[in-house]
This record gives sequence, structure tokens and C-alpha cells, in this order.
Amino acid sequence: MASPESGAILANALSALAEVYGQLDAELAALGVECRACGRCCDFARNGYRLYACHLEMAPILRSHGQPRLDASGRCCFLADGRCSVRPWRPLGCRAFFCDPYHRPREQDLYHAFQQRLRRLTERYGLPWDYAPFFGGVAH
Repeated sequence: MASPESGAILANALSALAEVYGQLDAELAALGVECRACGRCCDFARNGYRLYACHLEMAPILRSHGQPRLDASGRCCFLADGRCSVRPWRPLGCRAFFCDPYHRPREQDLYHAFQQRLRRLTERYGLPWDYAPFFGGVAH
């Protein structure tokens, strides 16, 4: 069982994670990147895309929504009506995926910059940096 202290650490780390996500969302808004609810980002079979997330990114999703999985067509189980049902806590890889090809060149730079912020955040709170496949290691 988790100690009250570890619960407080995780709560503080999740608050800091929300701030980092907010900073990325602000940068994306400034670039004019917006979600059009097309669902393309959640279609891993179509994109040939592998999604990774760290322990901290997984914590709120596992707690509130369960284990991520792909459906029979290769789409994320959290896709509902073209939108992510875990949108506030969707991982960095989802946030930095751009459907609009105009923004694709910026995608990798933003991803790597914010990945480093996440790494420093987990270190600051003494959490593991187990950056691993989001879908339980299943190849897609």
C-alpha cells in the first residue's frame, strides 16, 4: 500500500505535469495547431506510430480509465466520437502529433524539448523514468 507521503508526492508531481502540459498546449496554440476531432492521431495502425509514455504520464490514466489498449482496427481504446476520452491527461506523444502536414517539421523538436522537461520533472520528484510503450509493449 502506498504511504500518505508517496501519495502527496504523486499529487504534487501530477500538478507539475499538468503545468508542463499547459505550457505545451500554449505553444501549440501559438503555432495555430488545433484538434479537428478527426481521430487520425489515435489510429496507430494507419500511422505506423508507436506511442510511449513515462510512469508519471500513465498514473492518472491507469487510475481513472484503466490500461490502454488498441481495438481490433488498431485505434486507441480511448478514442470516442473523434476525441480522446482522456484528453486532459493524454501523453506527450499524443499532444505533439500534428495531423496538418504544415506543422509536421515542428513536431519532433517540440516532442524532444518537452520530453526532456518530463524527464527532469520525474527526477525532481524521485519517480521512475520508465519511458515505455503506452499500449503495454504490444507492437503496432
